[in-house]
Amino acid sequence: MKKTIIISLVLSLTINCYSQNLEKIKQSEVLFILHNGTNGNYQSKRISQKFKDKRASITYNFFFKEENYYSLQSEVMRFIYWHYSDFDEQYKDNPVPYFRLNKSFLKKNKDIIITGEFMQKIGYIESVKLINNAKTIFLIDKTELQNKEIIVKEVRCFYVAEE
Repeated sequence: MKKTIIISLVLSLTINCYSQNLEKIKQSEVLFILHNGTNGNYQSKRISQKFKDKRASITYNFFFKEENYYSLQSEVMRFIYWHYSDFDEQYKDNPVPYFRLNKSFLKKNKDIIITGEFMQKIGYIESVKLINNAKTIFLIDKTELQNKEIIVKEVRCFYVAEE
C-alpha cells in the first residue's frame, strides 16, 4: 500500500512538472510554439520561394477537427514566417527576428512551449484565445535542429475566427 502511494505521488508530480502550464502561458506576452514538421493529421509545413532574393515564406499549419453545434468542422491555424515583414523593412534590410538557441531551451521551458498536441487538447477556440493574447509569437521547427541548436523564428498567425 505504501509503495502504491509513493509511486502514484511520484507519477503525479512528474506529470505536473512536464505538462504545459496553461495559466502561465495565458499571462505571457510571448508565445513559443513547437512544430514537429509534417505529422500527418494535424500539422504540415510548406516552403514558398517566389523570388531568388530573400523573400521566401514558410507556412506552418495546425489542423483542428472539432464538433461544433452544427457539424463536424475542420479549422486551420496558420503561422507564416517571412524573411521581411514588408517592403519597407526589406529596403531598410531589417529582417524578422530569427535566432539560434541551445537545444536545452526545449527542456528548460517545456511548461511554456505550446505543442500541436497541447493545442489539440485545449481545442481551436482556446488556442485562438491564447494566440490573441500574445504580442509576439515565436515558432520552433523541430525539423531544423542543427548541431544541438534550434532555430527560433518570429511568425504571424492567420486563421478563420468564428463569432
